[in-house]
Amino acid sequence: MNNLKFAIVGCGRIAQRHAKHIKNTAGSELIAVCDIVSERADKLGAEYNAKVFYTIEALLNDQAIDIVSICSPNGLHAQHSILSLKSGKHVLCEKPMAISVYDCGEMIKTAEKANKRLFVIKQNRYNPPVNALKNAIDTGKLGKINSVQLSCFWNRNEDYYKNSWKGTKDLDGGTLYTQFSHFVDLLYYLVGDVKEAKAFGGNYCHDGIIEFEDTGVVILKFHNKAIGTINYTVNSYGGNMEGSLTLFGDKGTVKIGGQY
Repeated sequence: MNNLKFAIVGCGRIAQRHAKHIKNTAGSELIAVCDIVSERADKLGAEYNAKVFYTIEALLNDQAIDIVSICSPNGLHAQHSILSLKSGKHVLCEKPMAISVYDCGEMIKTAEKANKRLFVIKQNRYNPPVNALKNAIDTGKLGKINSVQLSCFWNRNEDYYKNSWKGTKDLDGGTLYTQFSHFVDLLYYLVGDVKEAKAFGGNYCHDGIIEFEDTGVVILKFHNKAIGTINYTVNSYGGNMEGSLTLFGDKGTVKIGGQY
């Protein structure tokens, strides 16, 4: 498949990045865009000379499309991915994959049944520091990983959530979904699957603005017997402070990240 024809569902801010990378990738072409807000679809379509649709059902009738980039709100990822897969398209889904384990499972099952590819955006795995750390773990340079600490301290003020699906439980899902899912993915990628999790959280500075916690502390136990913590907040005063991951092995300790 040398000339991949892409469509984008959801023409918000992240769609701009998808469109740019599709255009700049040899052998790829953006041929269609879709959004229920017609102004957004019209603008992105005009910028990239792509066909414009206002419903996903109409877009999926276009047999020329090979791959659909799902850039809609989090809570619609599963629905839009499953519709796309059933229509015979491959799917490139923005993070988070979905906002429930059940929905993720249904997406995978649908892809397998349709014999189509389902990709999820987790580009942080390819960052040079992460690659170096993954190699150090796989080659035994750090020894056995005993514990890990993930720190995510960002600022998301009232304006960030204003007139947006962000902050809603049904379409956003929660702070770990929209803000920090890339970091959570790195825990699985570098340390392994989680066996147990316990958490405390609260909404300290966004009462009436968002429908879930703005701060949380999570305790983790992994299947490989490592333990870990996640400390996260969107209440860092004045701006983002840190996004970092620290691993403690019996032969070495590594911290990656910093001000984000």
